[in-house]
Amino acid sequence: MSAALPELLDRVAGYTAEMDVEGEDWQSAVAAHGLLVTGRESAAARHILERAVETQTDEGLLAYGWGDYPKEWARWTDYDVESYKPTANPAAMAYPVLELYDRTGEDHLLDAVRRQYEFFETVERTADGGITRRADKVELFSEIIYFLSPFFVRYGQIVGDDEAIADAVKQIEVHAKHLQDPHTGLFRHIWQEQPNTYPGGSFWSRGNGWAAAGLLDTLLLLPDDHPDRDVVADSLYALLDAVADLQDGSGFWHQRLDDPMSPLETSGTLIFAYTMQRGLNEGLLDERYADNARRAMEACEGIVDDDGAVKRVSKPPASSFSPLGVTPYGQGWFLLAGQQFV
Repeated sequence: MSAALPELLDRVAGYTAEMDVEGEDWQSAVAAHGLLVTGRESAAARHILERAVETQTDEGLLAYGWGDYPKEWARWTDYDVESYKPTANPAAMAYPVLELYDRTGEDHLLDAVRRQYEFFETVERTADGGITRRADKVELFSEIIYFLSPFFVRYGQIVGDDEAIADAVKQIEVHAKHLQDPHTGLFRHIWQEQPNTYPGGSFWSRGNGWAAAGLLDTLLLLPDDHPDRDVVADSLYALLDAVADLQDGSGFWHQRLDDPMSPLETSGTLIFAYTMQRGLNEGLLDERYADNARRAMEACEGIVDDDGAVKRVSKPPASSFSPLGVTPYGQGWFLLAGQQFV
């Protein structure tokens, strides 16, 4: 790995700290988490997370709640975004808020996470218990595995709520049942319960990244004797086996994992680098993933400009047709992945 990686992390953190992320939820959650984990620009991380708590809604949703999604998103996706109101996006803030709580012990942070957790008691589910990502339709998205499962486990451990931990694993089980392709091991992005369809059925890179990182982070939190560890581990290993074989010679993965005509893209590549290298560091993965992880991180090091902006990140909406650019979550994933290599 490049000897310049620590300097790159400093540069990326500095750029991230200067970004205007007011009103964002999952995008700035990843940025704040990356800043916290690296210990760089900690004041900026705290500001993002405290603002998420300060702007929590009466329903318990962090970071202003439902969000306001630009209509021009319809240009970049064949998925219906006109009435899209996501149930889980604000909850992406919950896990990094718990990380801040671990560092400070400040009760208002835990109370905010409790309210966000209790919000999901009101959210509609599939017949087999999967939490819908969308308020107006019952749909499962691969992001839920990252946004909710590690948060539910960590919250359950802190407050002694075994039901929260059980629900974290339940979400993985149900989402894998409907979204993980049994032939390839890859995750489709979106499944709709009625009618039984895949409105987002491609093997989208970042969508698979969300699943991979969520599976790994949940597995690392579960105790060794948890009865459902194998459910999480088996899904993770099947996914990473498939992903490893689809890496481009450049070190990147394509925006659509199985479509070499789609762009090489940074955020999915960084999430796979993070998942593989952290899995190696924690002793959960074998060395056959080391080359994939190294090549991915080296490729992404080359995409950082002089100011610390991480380029070629697929922008919202969640689509393999989205334009590439610079985003808070791209910054955050560079920090989270890079920290695993230093």
